Amino acid sequence: MMMMKLAGLELPPVIRDALAQCKRHFVAAAAFSFLINVLFLAPTLYMLQVYDRVVPTGSKMTLLFVTIALGLALASLSMLDMVRARLLVRVGQRLDALIAPRILRQMMSTDSAAAGQVIRDFDSVRAALASPAIAAMFDAPWIPVFLGVAFLLHFWIGVLAIAGSIVLVILSWFNQRATARSIEVSSAAIAAAHSSQQAVAIHGSTVRALGMTGALVERQLGHRRIGLANLVAAQFSGGRLSAASRFARLYIQSLALGLGALLAIEGHISAGAIIASSVLVSRALQPIESIIGGWSSLASARAAARRLAQALEHLEPERSHTALPQPKAMIEVSDVGVRGRDGRPIVVGVNFTVAPGTVFGIVGPSGSGKTTLGKMIVNALQPTVGTVRIDGARLTDWDEDELGRHIGYMPQESSLFEGSVRDNIARFSTAKSDEERKRIDAAVIEAAKDAGVHELILQLPQGYDTQLGLMGAGLSAGQAQRIALARALFGNPALILLDEPNAFLDQNGESALVAALTRARARGAAVIIIAHRRSVLDCADRILVLEDGRMKLLGPSAEVVARLSSPATAENAA
Repeated sequence: MMMMKLAGLELPPVIRDALAQCKRHFVAAAAFSFLINVLFLAPTLYMLQVYDRVVPTGSKMTLLFVTIALGLALASLSMLDMVRARLLVRVGQRLDALIAPRILRQMMSTDSAAAGQVIRDFDSVRAALASPAIAAMFDAPWIPVFLGVAFLLHFWIGVLAIAGSIVLVILSWFNQRATARSIEVSSAAIAAAHSSQQAVAIHGSTVRALGMTGALVERQLGHRRIGLANLVAAQFSGGRLSAASRFARLYIQSLALGLGALLAIEGHISAGAIIASSVLVSRALQPIESIIGGWSSLASARAAARRLAQALEHLEPERSHTALPQPKAMIEVSDVGVRGRDGRPIVVGVNFTVAPGTVFGIVGPSGSGKTTLGKMIVNALQPTVGTVRIDGARLTDWDEDELGRHIGYMPQESSLFEGSVRDNIARFSTAKSDEERKRIDAAVIEAAKDAGVHELILQLPQGYDTQLGLMGAGLSAGQAQRIALARALFGNPALILLDEPNAFLDQNGESALVAALTRARARGAAVIIIAHRRSVLDCADRILVLEDGRMKLLGPSAEVVARLSSPATAENAA
């Protein structure tokens, strides 16, 4: 919370709420900081007692007791400091539990490689909370305690401590001014490099095949050069000011020793107060020096916090959805439309219905909006205008995960994930018992058989337990598409939408696809197929033709195919 205030950010509600739930941790850390700083007075008091009482009297018993008292005080200080550090670590852990799920959900709803930067920014902020610089910020409010004790020793010692504090605060301000802009630019450039690396890693084979490796490496190195150049500039500036602050603290600490000696010579303070004044001034200035030394990490965390606040600014609060009955999949698409990021309309005013137990085809030339329309139907994309309903309820009235269990969706790319074939087909469902695991395994095999891919999977090195790499690495495009079809059929969903399901299939695979769609229709599922090749649409009951995002034809399959085959429309057919 303190770091966020330092950053001067207007935090979105999700972060404010999470920080509010960590309030007791911050309050406890502040309370421990007070006790820690009070106990830091122990060495000063020990020196006063040794020089003013033990040495003049030669009392060994007094020395024993004050030494034991010092040991107990320092042991308590160390324990309290450890507990405070653990509290700050727990704050990061608590924030991770509260915010990370929301961030990860938003990442998965954003089709962008840059979305991964959001969680990296959050990790930077979380890690900064447990840094020594944050502990120093908790110590800073108690500097007046040491300044007050310095004045108790002598007025001019207090004045020197205040002057030293002002000098270090000025150096801290210069440090912030000198490094803030460079660190902002550096953080943004490094973030761009990470996003680019993530995208290249996903499409590494394409990059190598097209001879783009050198160009993309140079592009990423360009981002890194900008980031590192600004980071180095910030670190050089910060290093100079950190060195200056260290010099100032050590010199002022020595001045306190000299001033104490002068005051002792003149009889204003005791001999013990000479060293005590030096230790006291050093402790008063130490938090400020620690903040200056850790300013680079704090500034990086501040830049990450600013990006994080912007990314979560429009994040809607979590909604508790009423559990709706299992849908029969009566699909109603009413005047839906969506615009791209540039404001250009992609889909405009599309209307149709799909009844349970029917197959609905969507065709059209490339760029006609078919895929975008499909994403809106399965709730992967929210329409700008219009609504999509299933059994009369808007898709937004459903809990996303609950709705997803009733939808079978296969995108153009197979989009398989790292994990076993079994886990991919099961949509990474987790079992809480052996019985539930057996039920999931049975559903996986049923879906694989329904998709006609069971025998193919058994031929893999470890069958259903074969591990896949990123984007289904380890399978051919046709194999990955057939496994993606099994995933879409997992759990016998009420709505099945397949986008170009036969793009990579051979004749056997296409026959298995048509057979699977026929079985899905027979059990009452609503099936929607987006396709270029008409062979897979032979089983369709109705077909919609899109052109430039608008409805061109809609009607029974035979009628639409006949019209598409006519000379007037053949050149626009899919």
